Amino acid sequence: MTDVTRWFFAIHAVAVGALPDGTPVIVSGGSADGTVRIWRLADCAPVGEPLTGHASTVEAVAVGALPDGTQVIVSGGHSGAVRVWRLPDGTPVVPPLGLSQSVGDVTFHSNVIVTAAGADIAVHQPALPRPIR
Repeated sequence: MTDVTRWFFAIHAVAVGALPDGTPVIVSGGSADGTVRIWRLADCAPVGEPLTGHASTVEAVAVGALPDGTQVIVSGGHSGAVRVWRLPDGTPVVPPLGLSQSVGDVTFHSNVIVTAAGADIAVHQPALPRPIR
């Protein structure tokens, strides 16, 4: 198996998901370049180009599905940005959320994102660029 760490100075977060054809993938976040990367689980080969947009280190990633079944990646960065990307092609789903603190963790269910930033846990909907609770 290929060592995916060779592409990164440090990996801060990983999650697993599947492409529309059922291919299992690893999603990783890390490195000071602010990228999220997708790898085939079977052989750790990169899938597509790195997803760019974070201004600093990606600290958290999660994979989930929108209500229509579209697989998405949620990523949170040291700069406080939370981004939502379509897993099949890496296009952004909504404008980034901007939190006031570094994002330590993210999780995703249906159309709800939960973030942990500093001492705060917040619940967000992707269509809304602000917490709903």
